[in-house]
Amino acid sequence: MIKKILKLQLIGVLFFLTSVAANTQNNCDNLKGCEKKICHIKRDLAIAKQSGNESREKGLQISLDKVNAHCTDEKLIKDLEEKIKDTKKDLHEDEEDYEKALKDNRPDKVEKYKTKISEENQKIKRLEDELKTLL
Repeated sequence: MIKKILKLQLIGVLFFLTSVAANTQNNCDNLKGCEKKICHIKRDLAIAKQSGNESREKGLQISLDKVNAHCTDEKLIKDLEEKIKDTKKDLHEDEEDYEKALKDNRPDKVEKYKTKISEENQKIKRLEDELKTLL
C-alpha cells in the first residue's frame, strides 16, 4: 500500500515538474536574446529547486548571475556569427575529406563524411535561424 502511495506521489511530482517546464518553455519561446537565455536558466533553476538538486541549483545560479552581469545581444550575435564561421570551416574540410574518400573508393569513409556533412548543414541552419531572431 505504501509503495502504491509513493508511486502515485512520484507520478504527481513528475507531472507537476513537466507541466511547469512546459509552461515556462512556452513563455521563453516568445523572448529573444539574453532575455530568452535568462528565462531558460530560470526555468531550469526552478526545476532543480523543486526536485531538490542542490548542486544543479548552485551551478544554475552561478550561470544566471554571469548571464545577468555579462550578456548582451551584441555579444550573442558575435558568438553566433563565430560559431557559423567555424562550422562552415568544418563543413568545407569534411567536404574535401568526402571527395578524397570517393576518389580512394572508401565506402566506410564516404558514409561517415556524408553523415557529418548533413549534421553540419543542419547545425548551420539552426544557428542562422537563431541569428535571424536577434537581428
